[in-house]
Amino acid sequence: MGATAKHDFYVAGPFFNPEQTASMERLEQVLADHGKSMFKPRFASVIEEVGPEGCFADDTRGIREARAVIANLIDEDSGTMFEIGYAHALGKPVYGYLEGLDENSHVNLMIAQSVEMVFAGPDDLAHWLETGEHSEITYHQF
Repeated sequence: MGATAKHDFYVAGPFFNPEQTASMERLEQVLADHGKSMFKPRFASVIEEVGPEGCFADDTRGIREARAVIANLIDEDSGTMFEIGYAHALGKPVYGYLEGLDENSHVNLMIAQSVEMVFAGPDDLAHWLETGEHSEITYHQF
């Protein structure tokens, strides 16, 4: 996982509407409650100040400097999908997070194959952080 990591997790995910922001806040709260340090790209850059190039540089650096990536899969945000692929290509552990995940859920097969596991919400993630145990839900890959 890299001895030079500055953060335990890079927390990827969309934050463009209240539902997405609330989901991100629940994810981040579980990590914070378990003492995990986080790089939160939604707070890392002000795009009006650094521009697209600066935002991209900040976020890719954040991924490189984290031990692992956890990605909120809500709404299949294209930026989040890039972050998953980038982290996977770097050999970082990548985890998915999708509140309400069940056997009827669909996850893009490229994403499903890039992540080590997908957590079904805050309780599922907390259980894994506390015990190291996780029961993967069988969902549809397409």
